Amino acid sequence: MFNLTKVLVLIIAFSVFFDAFSQDTVYARKIINQLASNQFEGRGYVNKADKKAANYIVNEYKKIGLIPLKNKSFIQKFSFPVNIFPKTVEVSINNKLLRPGIDYIINPDCPSYVFEGNVDLVDIIELNNESHFDTKGYLLKKVVLDTFSPKYYQDAAINLKKYLKDYSKELIVQLSNEKLTWGSSYFTGKKCFITIKKSAVEGITNFNLKIKIKNKMIQKYTSQNVIGMIKGYSNKDTFIMLTAHYDHLGVMGKEAIFNGANDNASGIAMMLDIAKHYAKNKPKYNLVFVAFSGEELGLIGSKYYVEHPFFPLSKIKFLINIDLMGNGAEGVMAVNGSVFGKEFNLLKSINDENKYLPQVKSRGKAANSDHYWFSEQGVKCFFFYLMGPYPYYHDVYDRPEMVPLTNYTGAFLLFNKFIDAL
Repeated sequence: MFNLTKVLVLIIAFSVFFDAFSQDTVYARKIINQLASNQFEGRGYVNKADKKAANYIVNEYKKIGLIPLKNKSFIQKFSFPVNIFPKTVEVSINNKLLRPGIDYIINPDCPSYVFEGNVDLVDIIELNNESHFDTKGYLLKKVVLDTFSPKYYQDAAINLKKYLKDYSKELIVQLSNEKLTWGSSYFTGKKCFITIKKSAVEGITNFNLKIKIKNKMIQKYTSQNVIGMIKGYSNKDTFIMLTAHYDHLGVMGKEAIFNGANDNASGIAMMLDIAKHYAKNKPKYNLVFVAFSGEELGLIGSKYYVEHPFFPLSKIKFLINIDLMGNGAEGVMAVNGSVFGKEFNLLKSINDENKYLPQVKSRGKAANSDHYWFSEQGVKCFFFYLMGPYPYYHDVYDRPEMVPLTNYTGAFLLFNKFIDAL
């Protein structure tokens, strides 16, 4: 018998269900679009971009309803050295400027450097040929551009290592067919190492090369972790932590911005999304949310927190660290999953029952994100990252429009169910 009331109830229920699903993605898009916009300059340490990002996250905490844990502030300050490139980074061939981040990258520990001269292309296999050096063996007669041919990669690597060790060269230029990925450095090196895409010099065997680079070494840069809490309804001395790093690589000169949409604006989006959920659905245990800085420089922010915790680490029931939430087409990886088998089996059983993601995989310990220092102190924790095709990593193409958010909602629901089950 047709029952109109039941049909209407079902329609309303499904509407609420799908609205909740879509809203998760809408909010995530908003956070990613903002944090990975050019306005935030790659959330690095030029023009205090990290502080802009931290202030944005603080405001989101306040909107959601998180409270500070200590001294009525969401901010935990710490300092570290960092090598940055706030202004001049220029490389040109035959008076044509190359595009930073697209045609070339410089090493992140690069010192200030100026060069102009005619250059010959020489295969790196021939790099130690005496004809390329002066009689003392210390200075190149001409700058040599190294080509890393896959066929000779092993020999090339050996020769390059010997080259760096035996000769005091200030400039090394490497040609590469590989994608250009950048990094961060807490020190200034002695050599200028530049990688140029081979396509930028295709068909040229000799040319005029101009280099102008200005670095700035800051010995004590002050950044900050952003920490907030949702109080649980019982066991007030027990905590579950959710963490994600908000820093990225910043800028390489005035032109190249490493926006870091997937890495890790997407992780911050997921963490804030979960905070929104529990602000409306009070958890059993206290939930602490930490947005770390300094991750790209070597997990500095999380190390500082572990050394200066806001409450004893022994009070943490479990920690969930979140990174790379852009594409879950192939499921999720739980780092430490094989270490904490009971919790991993719980996670997997939740996914098996609800089919949130195609698969839940596990691996052992790894010092590859901010969970590591907690794990080393005996805190039970997982580091989650989604698995799916996403070729843009530590490059200028990791922008908001590239992030598909495939299976984002499934991951969101899985993490919430896992937290509830804990």
